[in-house]
Amino acid sequence: MSKVSLVLRDKLDNEMSGIHTVRIGVFTDVHYCHADVLCGTRRPSLALPKLREAMDAFRAEGVDLCLCLGDLTDHEEGDTRESVVACFREALSLIRSYEIPFYFIPGNHDYLMMTGEDLEALGLRLPPYTFEAGGYRFLLLDANFRSDGRRYDVAGVEWTDSRLPADQCAFLAEALEEDAPCILCLHQNLDPFVEKHHIVKNAEEIREIIKGKVRLVLQGHYHLGHESTVDDIPYVTVPAMCEGEKNSYRILTL
Repeated sequence: MSKVSLVLRDKLDNEMSGIHTVRIGVFTDVHYCHADVLCGTRRPSLALPKLREAMDAFRAEGVDLCLCLGDLTDHEEGDTRESVVACFREALSLIRSYEIPFYFIPGNHDYLMMTGEDLEALGLRLPPYTFEAGGYRFLLLDANFRSDGRRYDVAGVEWTDSRLPADQCAFLAEALEEDAPCILCLHQNLDPFVEKHHIVKNAEEIREIIKGKVRLVLQGHYHLGHESTVDDIPYVTVPAMCEGEKNSYRILTL
């Protein structure tokens, strides 16, 4: 059975002068490991072909950058930290071989067997941080923290207990004081209309911080994907790449 590629293109009208067009390739929830099937519907063994298909499309479309919204890896029973790091490195090498500027946000599954230090050793920068492209400021956040303030790789992953810590809330508020159209990116969900277990515990507080100051919120985590508008801000939850045989990624023109 041939694989079917799902490519969704979104255009956000921008009336601000001095802002150039920027095209970004976005994917999330790859869940790569050597298992054939996980959780009944996830197909980790198809991850590399799907990634290659997405990266081919990004290159053909001439995107300015690509962004992974988390959960690049997964694991099956018997996997070790070393085997998971090896899978992560393999997927990362494929992505980097296309020489497209690449940005990564950890997901809860990336912290199941790996640590922040492991990710940094692979040359990845951990959120929170910002970067600029095409006149837009991209704000990358990490909500992989439990309610007690400890990150998942220290406290253990409890995917239904996700919170953006106070220092990142302060970072976000300060970053939004600067005069630039902003795109907010994270793994877990701020959208109040997705399934509740996927929503960051202090999402309401964060939505108040970004109200009137962010042009778009990009998220993963909720595998079905979802789109809504809250306080005139589009919330785009990108569908998971790992589900079934079909592929899922997006090319956004801002």
